[in-house]
Amino acid sequence: MAATGAVAGLCPVTEANLGDGIFNAPRFCGAGGAYGVGTDSNVLIGATDELRQLEYSQRLSLGARNVMATPLIASTGRALFDGALAGGAQALGIASGFAAGLGADIVSLDADSSALAGRSGDAILDGWIFGSRRSPVDCVWTSGRKVVTNGRHHQAESVAAGFRRRLEGLLAA
Repeated sequence: MAATGAVAGLCPVTEANLGDGIFNAPRFCGAGGAYGVGTDSNVLIGATDELRQLEYSQRLSLGARNVMATPLIASTGRALFDGALAGGAQALGIASGFAAGLGADIVSLDADSSALAGRSGDAILDGWIFGSRRSPVDCVWTSGRKVVTNGRHHQAESVAAGFRRRLEGLLAA
């Protein structure tokens, strides 16, 4: 699959929940494969949850630590984040990074979060992915438009209400 240039779409939390098995990420990436992460029909939805589960499943399968880190990228969080970012952009057919003309999709983290305390550089990604029980995401901008402030999506209440209505309707049927 890696040789075809296809991007593997991974949902590690769902795969663990369903007992679908463990994707052999080191072998796939070693062959030049690209991956993105997402979620499908799972109540636990979060990019860091998926990235953490991807790494932890590799650790359990191979009996090793920091499996997704590489000789060039020592930070496991950085390796996971960059891999998912590049693979996701490739799957969407868009460029990733910062450059004139690209969409501004940006996440800021709360510097006061205990998961980030005393960290700098790539250690911030490691803390975000592996050290936070509560998300330290402070703000999110998508296509240059701010949609999350103080860790709360601007439409959180209406989305939650719609979800509850639909779930109640499904469960009543």
